[in-house]
Amino acid sequence: MTDLSENSIIEITKELSLYSYEMEDKREQSLLDQAGKMLLAMSIFTVALLAFISLEACGFSNKQILMISAVTFLPLGLSFLLSIRALWRHAY
Repeated sequence: MTDLSENSIIEITKELSLYSYEMEDKREQSLLDQAGKMLLAMSIFTVALLAFISLEACGFSNKQILMISAVTFLPLGLSFLLSIRALWRHAY
């Protein structure tokens, strides 16, 4: 069995805590970057949705416009929900 002194245990604990802090800091920055990307995606989706409103003027029926909107909105909405799930903080 190895014999560890009190100072070596303190140093190891200090190194592990600094490593943990750095990882948490990187995780937080990554989440903030993801939130910014989601805001950009939602703004692009809003522009696309406004463009779909003009589809009625092109002769598409309401059912076709609904299908086009659903195909466009579902992946983006799922991505938004998954990004919210990623932002959730769990207690350790």
